[in-house]
Amino acid sequence: MRLKKKIFTFILASGLFLSACNGSSNVSSEYNVYFFTANVNADIVDTIFNQQPGTKIVKPDNPTRSGFDFVGWYLDVGLTNDWDFLTDVMPEASIVLYAKWEVGIKTIVYRLNGGEMTTENYQVEFSPGDNVVLPQARRVGYTFKGWFDYDQNFVLYPNSEGTRPGDKPIVTITASAFSNIILFAHWAVIQTNVSFRANHPGGTTVVPNPGTIRFPYGSTIVFGTNFPADFGTVAGFRFLGWNSKADGTGDSYNNNTVFLKTSPITIFGQWQLVA
Repeated sequence: MRLKKKIFTFILASGLFLSACNGSSNVSSEYNVYFFTANVNADIVDTIFNQQPGTKIVKPDNPTRSGFDFVGWYLDVGLTNDWDFLTDVMPEASIVLYAKWEVGIKTIVYRLNGGEMTTENYQVEFSPGDNVVLPQARRVGYTFKGWFDYDQNFVLYPNSEGTRPGDKPIVTITASAFSNIILFAHWAVIQTNVSFRANHPGGTTVVPNPGTIRFPYGSTIVFGTNFPADFGTVAGFRFLGWNSKADGTGDSYNNNTVFLKTSPITIFGQWQLVA
């Protein structure tokens, strides 16, 4: 019984019995199996009481610990003597089995929502304790608002382009992160200043210049709704549409076409003489 006394004394002195081994405070006179997982952020495994010497210990479910992968159980605190539940048997003494952990490799999943990364060399894995600077992304016609841990919701947050008002983007994964991470790219559509020149052959006294508007990239042009109205026929000339050049040799901006500019522009009305 001397060996039993030494082991039990070691457990009490090290604090493991009180702080890390789970089980009843009523210690049996029989031999027990105590499981030490970790001081923080780990499951507690129940003590096995009254384990008979020479018998095999029933293997408990593997414990979990945030940021770590469970390796196995060991008979010594230095984690050099592993316990094999298939072959090892209970000695004539109470024992402590220590969980061994390895830092787990965690993944970063990027939901680009129509965009692309600005570089091919960006981090998709990390170990807890690392500090990871997140990459930038780009999308034609949009400004990158940053990475968030939720997708844009234009129904709930229509006035802030799908992002909760006041939320700041995530720019780094800190050393306190212990789980796999999913990040969502949030985008703000580019609003372009569009200036108009009526360009009627009779001058602005016949058809005044419409006011400047801000027009979203990718929107459909609808005359009279989000673009100046179709002027129809005025002073012997029929309105045809808008063009980036006064003489009509540039890009056309006609009714029901898609607007694909991201820089401020001036466009000119085009007219055709009515025969």
